[in-house]
Amino acid sequence: MKGLTERQREILDYISAYISSYGRSPTLREIGNAFGFSPNAAHDAVDVLVGKGFLVKSPKGLRSLAFPLSERMERENIPIVFFPSEPSSGDIEEERSSGRIYVPRFIAEAGAFAFRVTSESMLGAGILPGDTAIMAKTGKAPAEGDIILASYSYDDAPLELRRYHRIGELYAELWPENDSMGIIKVPATGLITAGVLVHIRRDYSA
Repeated sequence: MKGLTERQREILDYISAYISSYGRSPTLREIGNAFGFSPNAAHDAVDVLVGKGFLVKSPKGLRSLAFPLSERMERENIPIVFFPSEPSSGDIEEERSSGRIYVPRFIAEAGAFAFRVTSESMLGAGILPGDTAIMAKTGKAPAEGDIILASYSYDDAPLELRRYHRIGELYAELWPENDSMGIIKVPATGLITAGVLVHIRRDYSA
């Protein structure tokens, strides 16, 4: 963060970790104990961070510190690539997307991507058209039963959400959660797995 000393960054990180762990901010005494400061020195350090806009505090209460909304968004969320519909593997590789969305760090890591579901392939799993699917990229074979975004022909083929099942050493099956759609059996070596589902987000309009 620009405009901060190394010690100021450490204090901010300590306060952020404390809030994440306990749901409230540390007291000035706790900040002082963590860094070998007196309470007065901790008070001065916090005032500097407030003055620089990295913290806000209420005039009342021992645990009154918080992060401004923009800072909180940066610490708690990460931006990931977003596609308006099921992408092809080429779309993902070249990030031919309509923008980015923010998701909590505990849901996804950097390199994840998201798309708006249009297919009805996973209705039985409660995944509906219009939902936002958040996918983790993986460099290894999916685990049995994972819901994956997969293709089974060529690199820029359309991808679809299916449930993964391994059949022996040579084949895999891609199962829909929709009785009107068939199971696809493919050579395991020909399966293109773009990502593994980690979260579904549904936005409700009034």
